[in-house]
Amino acid sequence: MNLWNEIEKNRKQMYQDRRYLHRHPELSHKEERTTKFIRQRLDEYGIEIEECGLKTGVSAIIRGAEKGKTIAIRQDIDALPVFEESGLEFVSVCEGVSHACGHDLHTAILLYCGKILQEHKEQLRGNVRLLFQPAEETGTGAWEMIQAGCMTNEPKPDYIVGVHTHPDTPAGKIRIRKGIFNAGSDSFKIRIEGKGGHGAYPHRCVDPIVTAAYVVTQLQTVISRTNSAVKPAVLSIGTIHGGTAANVIPNEVIMTGNLRFFYPESRAKNLEAMDRIVKNVCEAMGAKGVVEQEGISVPPLINDDRVVEDLLRAASQSIGEENILDLALPSPGFDDFSCYLEDCPGAQFFIGTANEEEKSRLGLHNSKVIFDERAMDTGVAVLVQYVWNLLKKGD
Repeated sequence: MNLWNEIEKNRKQMYQDRRYLHRHPELSHKEERTTKFIRQRLDEYGIEIEECGLKTGVSAIIRGAEKGKTIAIRQDIDALPVFEESGLEFVSVCEGVSHACGHDLHTAILLYCGKILQEHKEQLRGNVRLLFQPAEETGTGAWEMIQAGCMTNEPKPDYIVGVHTHPDTPAGKIRIRKGIFNAGSDSFKIRIEGKGGHGAYPHRCVDPIVTAAYVVTQLQTVISRTNSAVKPAVLSIGTIHGGTAANVIPNEVIMTGNLRFFYPESRAKNLEAMDRIVKNVCEAMGAKGVVEQEGISVPPLINDDRVVEDLLRAASQSIGEENILDLALPSPGFDDFSCYLEDCPGAQFFIGTANEEEKSRLGLHNSKVIFDERAMDTGVAVLVQYVWNLLKKGD
């Protein structure tokens, strides 16, 4: 197989498919049109779709000519509730929804990894599972795929790999590191119950808004005074809701936020501190406060050393050593790819999406970000080469 000839042969259609997906983004758990499109393409390629009860998302299998190991490639397919302002000709037609995280590129990459490997499956000793995962942005999609049996059904994956767009890296290059790659994540809700009443008579009330202000400021000490300085963590409050009128003290305030962590012990210690602070600050103000976990806790993404070594070899062969960059520090962002690593070793790496255009260097989730499409060539090249190295039949 001449890898770059295969990529060149498929490039035009791959870019067209990506642009179709970009124009029709869908939010987490609502990826019906995207799922239909993926299944249509897989049928065209003759790739076996595994019926495992998923409402959105797809699991598919490429069976090699001989028995061997199974490699899973996972990419996410959902979009964000972000109004697109990129100015692209193929801008989102779904108002208030856009692929501002590059999952449209991810989906196209996996489709064309599958197409190329399917066309050469007679030369494979082993299998390739293609995981088109929904709902990464909510941190719930990976668990849904796992519960559907995508990591335990035969043939069980021996390794799992994936990529993510990276606007801080030039197109054509990748960034990778061993060990911790992404942070873990916990979302939470803080409920503060006071005693409402007339704004002119606060002495007759227990003001949950004032209490919430104290809680927010005191929570800042979790990271500065409870968390170890050599084991970074991030705590952010994202929303505060309370009250209906300027002269009414409400009964309740609800806040939501997020904790990012790289070490499990940091998570446990920080969550305990949050509970203590919220409870005691509220009690001191005459209110009641409770911290509730929202959704699923996502563990840190820790790349397996051996898988990283194999990806480095594949990248060196396919895109050249000069295009491999080290990721000096792990990202505080989270990716529920980490959930799969509890079933088998694996690794994720970043594909560069930046070029000379300023919009290409904006951060992920930015309404104006533009991703350089050449990143798809890079992703396909490294992933297919990785599979080829591990599964190609000997002469």
